[in-house]
Amino acid sequence: MNSSSRRMRVILSITLLSVFFLISCQGGGSYKPYGEKLIVLGFDGVDPGWMNKWMEEGKLPNLQRLKQMGAYSELQSTIPPQSPVAWSSFATGTNPGGHGIYDFVKRHPENYMPDVATMDLKRPELLLNLLPVSQAEGLPTRGGTSFWKVAADAGIRASLLTIPYSFPPEDVTPGRMLSGLGVPDLKETNSTFTYMATDLTREELSDPVSGGKLVKVNAIQGEIASFLETISHPTKGERIKVPINFSIKEDQTVEVRVNDYSTVVKPGTWSEWIPFSFSITPFLKVKGICRMFLFTSGPDFRLYISPLCLDPSDPYLQISFPENFAKELFQKVGYFKTVGWVYDTSALNEERLSDEQWIEDMKQITAERDRIFYAELERRDWDLFIGVFTDTDRAAHMFYRYLDTEHPMYDPVKANSVGSAVEWTYRHMDRFVGEVMDNYLDENTTLIVMSDHGFHSFRRGFNTNTWLAQNGYLVFAGLEKLLPGQDIPEELYPKGDFFPKVDWKKSKAYSLGTGQIYINLMGREQKGIVRPGEEYDQLLDEIVTGLLEVRDPMTGNQVLRAVYKAKDVYSGPFKSKAPDLQLGFAEGYRTAGETMLGAIPAHLIVTNMKNWSGDHSASAMEETAGILFTSKPLTMENPAIIDIATTVLDFFDVAKLPEMEGSSFLE
Repeated sequence: MNSSSRRMRVILSITLLSVFFLISCQGGGSYKPYGEKLIVLGFDGVDPGWMNKWMEEGKLPNLQRLKQMGAYSELQSTIPPQSPVAWSSFATGTNPGGHGIYDFVKRHPENYMPDVATMDLKRPELLLNLLPVSQAEGLPTRGGTSFWKVAADAGIRASLLTIPYSFPPEDVTPGRMLSGLGVPDLKETNSTFTYMATDLTREELSDPVSGGKLVKVNAIQGEIASFLETISHPTKGERIKVPINFSIKEDQTVEVRVNDYSTVVKPGTWSEWIPFSFSITPFLKVKGICRMFLFTSGPDFRLYISPLCLDPSDPYLQISFPENFAKELFQKVGYFKTVGWVYDTSALNEERLSDEQWIEDMKQITAERDRIFYAELERRDWDLFIGVFTDTDRAAHMFYRYLDTEHPMYDPVKANSVGSAVEWTYRHMDRFVGEVMDNYLDENTTLIVMSDHGFHSFRRGFNTNTWLAQNGYLVFAGLEKLLPGQDIPEELYPKGDFFPKVDWKKSKAYSLGTGQIYINLMGREQKGIVRPGEEYDQLLDEIVTGLLEVRDPMTGNQVLRAVYKAKDVYSGPFKSKAPDLQLGFAEGYRTAGETMLGAIPAHLIVTNMKNWSGDHSASAMEETAGILFTSKPLTMENPAIIDIATTVLDFFDVAKLPEMEGSSFLE
């Protein structure tokens, strides 16, 4: 070998060593295990009352074992005790004033209109309406800094799975993250199902469907042609439609064909995951998946289609960090449901799925989550593992009517056959906790099991805007004030309108969301009339006093347990986004559905005849605690959800941020 060749080999070797050195100084190469490990398992909406009942009955032996090993306490939630609010406080270690999330719904003071508070999307930019110059992405709506980001920046490797409102995913190098609640479907909504049938009536098609869309189809000689309605085109505006075809066979099975994929579905069964794709432009392709339930293929055709999900093998939006982490999970466990609102409560609430069909789907989706969680636990390369299940919450929302014998939708026969749905989710929680204790808990690993809030029955709905109108705070054009207790004249309430015929120049207060009241404040609202200072304070006192006096004429019960003033309970950089008043409902009550988006229904209090029969989202915080189990003793009494961020950071000897309010509850 000549000297020139040797010199080239030396240069090449030095170059390669330099590259390897640079790689090792970045990302996973610089990671050093902390030594001790922490597992945090979250179960949305687990209620201390039901948990204690079933634990005392011996149905939750692993939680009982964990309690005896370490400690158990109720976990104080947030005001309001609602998932987006509580999980945001879980993440940031602050009260809602520190992260700016107060409800699912927010309002625009410049026009009084409602908007989604938990999700924002940026569509892809196209050059010449053809070439993508930027990709679609989720935009953060939560303020503050998550504790897992602080931990990651300090070198802690975390595996973070389906934490609610963790979309878009954060850079948690050297760790991994899969977003959960907050990830949209492929219609850019929280979760929208489709129901196709040949026998839909004109009345059904004209009646709005919450969380779903009804599509009438025609069968011609056993063939049905329809489409899947997806995202809006980023420049043209109209929704992109994917052709889908159905062939009804002699044995009553149905062949489903979309793109180049086909599968057969039997009546009364769920399909496998069905992949599909479509193009925004020839240079931008989108992939999705969906599942179907075939009710019947003849003589009438009836089919349910799940919300259209991002394909985890190639998601249109980034739903994981690193970006290919979702694909890695797909390669390990197969297709899985990616939409954040993973259990389709709307389809059951609209009675397009039966109790039994919904429960079957819930169990299948929960099994998917199990596989994902076990796959990550088995890697054992993490310092911090956080995984959150939401079946405990969704089942309680939908099946509380079978737990509460006083609920207007209670049915003793159905309670006997499907009334154990909520208990099943608690038993699943117990089984999963037991598996973790047996396989991953050792002298160097600590376990925390928690929920973000408790639960209540939802028997009667309170129309907040109707109360404001009846008491002269919300004024209709041409009608100064209703008589006390007078119903809203029907002609003043065109169903579906936002704040119909409201005279903002005479109105002092209005309500949006599950329990928020806003003052029509001068200098803040576009047509504000209430002066800041003494007039504002007196008005708050007057409304609070009046609301706490409201009694249900049917039962005589007090409707509200508390009314919180923002200035008393919120602090931080996002306090200005807070409602002026937050309602805290008593057991059995919640804001009625229509008034949540600005409607002013005729009646003040209405009976809840929907399957959505349990709630918590505007309940009194003092009566809606979650749960907390730890494998080590607690060092404080009355821990709160805002303490978890500090506890985790303290566990890893990482300093908490100055704005984090909580304290550590572990030794």
